[in-house]
Amino acid sequence: MITRRTLLLGTAGLAAGSVLSGCNRSPDLASFDVTLLEGAIPAEVIKQFRQKIEATVQFHPVAQPQQVFQYLQRWQQQPEKRVRGSRLMPWRREKVVPSAHNLVSVSDYWLKSAITQNLIAPLTLSDDILEPLPYGWQQFATRDGQGQIVASDSSSSVDLWAAPYKVQSLVIVYRQSQMQNLLSEGGSQPFQTWRDLLAPVWQGRIALPDHPNLVIGLLQKIQTGSFNTSFDSLVNSSSPTAQLVAQLNEQLAEPFASLNAQVKTYDADTALKALVNEDVQVVVAWSGDVVTALQRYRDLRAVIPEEGSLLSADMWVRPHDAPMSEAAQQWISFCWGEGAATQLSVSGRGLSPVFLAEDGLSDPSTLPSALAGAFEKAWLSPSALQNSEPLLPLPDAMQAAYVALWQQLRSKGAA
Repeated sequence: MITRRTLLLGTAGLAAGSVLSGCNRSPDLASFDVTLLEGAIPAEVIKQFRQKIEATVQFHPVAQPQQVFQYLQRWQQQPEKRVRGSRLMPWRREKVVPSAHNLVSVSDYWLKSAITQNLIAPLTLSDDILEPLPYGWQQFATRDGQGQIVASDSSSSVDLWAAPYKVQSLVIVYRQSQMQNLLSEGGSQPFQTWRDLLAPVWQGRIALPDHPNLVIGLLQKIQTGSFNTSFDSLVNSSSPTAQLVAQLNEQLAEPFASLNAQVKTYDADTALKALVNEDVQVVVAWSGDVVTALQRYRDLRAVIPEEGSLLSADMWVRPHDAPMSEAAQQWISFCWGEGAATQLSVSGRGLSPVFLAEDGLSDPSTLPSALAGAFEKAWLSPSALQNSEPLLPLPDAMQAAYVALWQQLRSKGAA
């Protein structure tokens, strides 16, 4: 599974739910509860929203993305209920199993499964609230009942299932001190393309995420220039999984063998620590995980090739049994407002999608002055951003084939 957790949690983000709960609010006011990853939102943004809204606001940080998904599953299986004491056991006090929180944060990878498992409900947002979000990101969050993105002119029934609020990218991280000994005498910069990962010097020295979609997407980027190379002849096929795997194997087995020879480990949780300890020399990781490590270890460098990167959005979704409250709408609107969006972007843990135009970065002259340097901090130049793309969801048959192919190829000689 895709894991995007922070290597070293700083104090700028959420540290504990009690710190950010609305403890100074009247208990008579409605409660607004949000579940999100630790450090996902700057504490100042939370503080400003709490001062703005007349509700008891509580933010519940968790350490791992899969925990959020597990909460969604639990809420769907166990709606709010009360367990009362009895005359025979009067010491048993009434216990309330909490109902679903109003909003939770998930990465776009989990969105398809959340929809198909009926764990979330569509969002109801007015055009005024949606206006700051570029149409491309609106379309990315608009899915059919199978969690698939459909063309705007399609007759299929679609809904807005999520509100993207932060975008991260895949980056290549290395140690500058080691790189100086490996660069050519001409002083060329390392990793000008993703194909540079295949250079002989990196054999057995790279850490990649342990996920089939990401690794196969990277293979496609190296081969074709896109993480989302179309396999229409396969996707539209009714072939069983075994046949799809055989067809994919013909196209990807040889490129995978070349990439796999470079890999020392497939690991997202400890790869950056391994880089610091010099157990590996190159890591491919999410930018939000990388930023704290770079602040702590001055020898680390990060780069995104000009040919573009893979983008991943963190999104607000509504649990299945949660009402679309006014507070939830206010929070989403607040996150897309210029002030909160700017603070989120300058924090280095992601870029607000409201500053991303359909073809990359919005006109710099229209951006807040405080954003100066924010995109450089995310290692995304305007040209690299223009060439970047999110990973599109796969139909169930193709996803099953990806997983089966991944297991098959790894068993032949994975690190």
